[in-house]
Amino acid sequence: MKGAWSEWKEAIFKACLVVFSVLLFLFFDGREFWFTQIQPQLTNMLSNQKTELNNAPVVSDKTFKQPSPVQLPNGDTFDHQTSLRQFGRCVSQQAEGIKYRVENGIYTWVDERGITNYSDKKPSSAAKHYQPERNRALDFFDLNISGPNITEEFKNTLSAKLNAVFRGYTSIVGLDAMRKVTLRIKVLPNRREYERVVKSYGGNPKESVGLYMGRYNLALVEQRNHHATMQTAVHEAVHAINQAVMGYTPRWLNEGLAGYFQTVKVTMQVGTVAPNQARVHRGYITGRVLSPYELINAESKWKYYNSELMYKSSWATIHFLMSTTTGRLSLKKLMLQEQTERCRALSNRESQALLRAHYPNIVDRFASFIRSPVEPQRL
Repeated sequence: MKGAWSEWKEAIFKACLVVFSVLLFLFFDGREFWFTQIQPQLTNMLSNQKTELNNAPVVSDKTFKQPSPVQLPNGDTFDHQTSLRQFGRCVSQQAEGIKYRVENGIYTWVDERGITNYSDKKPSSAAKHYQPERNRALDFFDLNISGPNITEEFKNTLSAKLNAVFRGYTSIVGLDAMRKVTLRIKVLPNRREYERVVKSYGGNPKESVGLYMGRYNLALVEQRNHHATMQTAVHEAVHAINQAVMGYTPRWLNEGLAGYFQTVKVTMQVGTVAPNQARVHRGYITGRVLSPYELINAESKWKYYNSELMYKSSWATIHFLMSTTTGRLSLKKLMLQEQTERCRALSNRESQALLRAHYPNIVDRFASFIRSPVEPQRL
């Protein structure tokens, strides 16, 4: 009996020693613990995810009306796709994937579920070894943000949000599909300076408060209040992630992902995407929204339709897809298919075929979704 108890004590002691070693390593690694990558294992699906009903209400696709042509876009919206084509980089070969690191005998890597792992043994995944610069938490991105009024608190908060966004992407497409992103964000102190700098790069600042130029790995952001500036910075960073991970994409997918992730919040190292308050009223989506198929068919008509409707519908479609297992799988298939031809966006027909194959009752489910409260989603 004593021998068995001794073995148990020895096992407990070894386990405590490993945990203590990891914590000690992290402490002396010089990180700020409030936004490190340690987080408990989360389930892939959200705790507040809507339950998929077997008997969904049958709603005809005719319920969703075609948008009316309007040539006066909302001042807060901007067609990034034109700029992405003009200033983007078409790189047919994928960038280098994420790797694991090892320091003091401790291995760190992110698995296919987006969970950060620590162990004294090498991971069994296909990740390759790398040695990062000291104090770099993960090999997700190189971020350089500058601006005369940008504080360290702003930089830290933005880094934490982007780390959460990368975990969200990894939970969708898996570790192997993720690519490292190099991004510079320049926050201009006022509208006049923003317009001057955008024009100096050959861009058009009209009706925009942020612009991503992939050719230069640069996002230009007009500084407004703290909340608006932060959301714009995240939005433009997501455009950079999209281009690095997928290359050229349809407008609805590119803007939908950027609009979805721009409201990310981080609490105790857990990322949550809140409903975009500019798109909802008292928790519900109000007004007209295009169905996914209608949105895809309007791909070539963004310049001639109500921009607010297009952005709203794109955001709603991504939020909808992220709310269920079937939706996330469909989104994964779309994103991985985009990776196969990085210099060409999926056609309307290809996008619709993928959705029909993996989400055959998407129209009915989407109609039910927009009639229900829009809830936060964990990444």
